[in-house]
Amino acid sequence: MIRFLLPIVVFALFILEGTWFQIFVPPSQDYNYILVPRFVLIAVVLISIFRGPGIGVLYGIAGGLLYDFVYTDLLGIYMFSLGFTAYISSFTYTAVRISYMWQMVIIIGSILIFEWMTYGLYYVVDYTDILFEDFFMVRLLPSWILNGCAAILLLYPFQKLFRRLEDYEALQQR
Repeated sequence: MIRFLLPIVVFALFILEGTWFQIFVPPSQDYNYILVPRFVLIAVVLISIFRGPGIGVLYGIAGGLLYDFVYTDLLGIYMFSLGFTAYISSFTYTAVRISYMWQMVIIIGSILIFEWMTYGLYYVVDYTDILFEDFFMVRLLPSWILNGCAAILLLYPFQKLFRRLEDYEALQQR
């Protein structure tokens, strides 16, 4: 049962960012910023760090496909962006796995790359006409701060989950 825990957690984060977050932080016309939670991206980056690039890209593609089906009209933008971000953020060094600081740096960088890449792809296919300056101030910067705080909250539980998975796999090897 523990081997299904990781996909269940990632799917629960997808549901959480799509429903629960909209209830407690509804979009408002009074504010000049947009908060976009990226909990699945944080989870996929941590999966890439702890489980390797292959598993991270697989989860990235699956999570991106969910985003594409549920939230967008263009299929493939999120699937490509999330899979690519998972691949380039897969630093599987032991120093990265034990250091919360390095994991935060990688997550923050991955959020920046992911948001910039999705904006760029939407801009290239003429799906959005927002200028980069407006995108940066209205959406990227507030979302970056929100997801950085969420990453701080998710780091310890995910490290504990990955240690538990490693213990389970070590028992299965015997």
